Amino acid sequence: MSNWIIIFLYCIVAYGFSNMMVFGSGPFRIFEHIRNISERISEHFGSLFKCMMCFPANLGWVLSIIDWFLIKSVAFTPFNILLTGTGLWWLALILDCFFTSGIVWLIHNFESFFENLGQGNQMQEIDNDNDTIEIH
Repeated sequence: MSNWIIIFLYCIVAYGFSNMMVFGSGPFRIFEHIRNISERISEHFGSLFKCMMCFPANLGWVLSIIDWFLIKSVAFTPFNILLTGTGLWWLALILDCFFTSGIVWLIHNFESFFENLGQGNQMQEIDNDNDTIEIH
């Protein structure tokens, strides 16, 4: 399978899983229970499951570790694909963290933009003079 297809599928799966963990309830409300338990452990740990930038960042480095050390035969995270055989697992871990957070955040914002556009909501922008401009 082509590396580009693997990276594309990685992006879709990372977005889907992040979306379920942050916004979904899941079967038997499992994702809600995970969010509630994490909130009880710590406020900061609980915020991990409420942010579409925070959760994917952590998902990225966890998947990178799993890919590099546990599933050595198949590289499926973007930077494990690029850095396979170099021994730079720590660099792949950091870059997968950044990539996963960025791509999920980007997809999430595209989705939010088109949802707002479809609902006819007006968007606002602030110009250089700190005046609010409505965009239709």
